[in-house]
Amino acid sequence: MKIYGLLASIIIVVVLLLLSIPLLKPKYEGKVVGFLTDKGTVNFDVEVADTPIKRAVGLMNRTSLSDKSGMLFIFDQEGIQGFWMKSTLIPLDMIFISTDQKIVNIQSQAQPCKVLDCQTYSSIKPAKYVVEINGGLADKLGIVEGQKVKL
Repeated sequence: MKIYGLLASIIIVVVLLLLSIPLLKPKYEGKVVGFLTDKGTVNFDVEVADTPIKRAVGLMNRTSLSDKSGMLFIFDQEGIQGFWMKSTLIPLDMIFISTDQKIVNIQSQAQPCKVLDCQTYSSIKPAKYVVEINGGLADKLGIVEGQKVKL
């Protein structure tokens, strides 16, 4: 019987969190991230996710994202950062960026996940920042590992 009580408590917490997502959605804060590509600087207007709750919600439940916008995740410390696509509805490119503002890894076309056991996408080198943009855009715009980023 204890397991059913615990399971019910977990379900209630998850439902409450999902109901609060619209309240937690980060707003555009006037932040621009620039990727210094061989073709010139490519700029994105980004929403900032700089708290544990904002990072957990991320781009969940978005049905679209403009090709000139994205989300900047800022972590307290540089390290191996892991993401999953739970309740994310659109494919995304995840661009992992080091403290010295260089791209250390790109996860292209991370796919939406509608089950509980979602794949985790992690940086291969330590990162302090991650920018998520529409899936396939990094390749299309010439954004590659090793390039500098203006945050």
